[in-house]
Amino acid sequence: MPIISNEFWHLLDQFLLKSHVLAGMIGLIVAPLAMAVTKGGVWHRRFGKLFFWMMTWILLSVIGLAFFRFSFFLTIIAILSFYAAFTGYRVLYHKNPQKGAGPTAIDWAGSIIALVSGVGMFAVGIASLAMPGSMGLVPYGVGSVLGIVFGLNLAASAIFDLRRFVKPSTDRSQWLYDHINRMSSAFIAMLTAFLVQQGSRFMPVDWAWVLWVAPGVIGGTLIARYITQFRARKQHTLVKVGA
Repeated sequence: MPIISNEFWHLLDQFLLKSHVLAGMIGLIVAPLAMAVTKGGVWHRRFGKLFFWMMTWILLSVIGLAFFRFSFFLTIIAILSFYAAFTGYRVLYHKNPQKGAGPTAIDWAGSIIALVSGVGMFAVGIASLAMPGSMGLVPYGVGSVLGIVFGLNLAASAIFDLRRFVKPSTDRSQWLYDHINRMSSAFIAMLTAFLVQQGSRFMPVDWAWVLWVAPGVIGGTLIARYITQFRARKQHTLVKVGA
């Protein structure tokens, strides 16, 4: 008689799957709410923390689900989105690195793990593209390209953070720009996963890649534009105050 019954594993599988979906739904709701309310206010912080913990559970549940139904797509986007949320949340704890409020061991560990993961994704994508079918669970074609693109993205973000740890920005508002960028990027990654999972069934196979690309391109452009305008308004305010 097995020590742990098959029924237990079935219940665990269902719990991880359903809680993963629930966390994703909550995240998709609270992220826009955090963006809509007053920045820095009580509800902004509450919605932001809830979003972060939903992202944390999404990653943990994906790791658990890998033992039941491994998905390369789900794994890479869960890692990418969690790292964006993790760094966007952690930056709030080291706003003034010049005054000693810099990165701690957990920040270094997170970025190093992200760097290794990004390089791993990239390597797997290259190997799958060069030797179709050699990686088994990694779909050839779109899966290979996603491994390469997302791997490079994750590794680049980690390298950027590690360099920033060593040489902090002299801009006192940089933490705010990083917070906006990373938390918004995490939401875009979550939205991408949702669209791919739910929308791909309604699109021709040849156009399914649009769901992977469009949210990042559109969202990334909007984030960059918002931060640029926000930075310009802040500089303008400082000039007026100085005058």
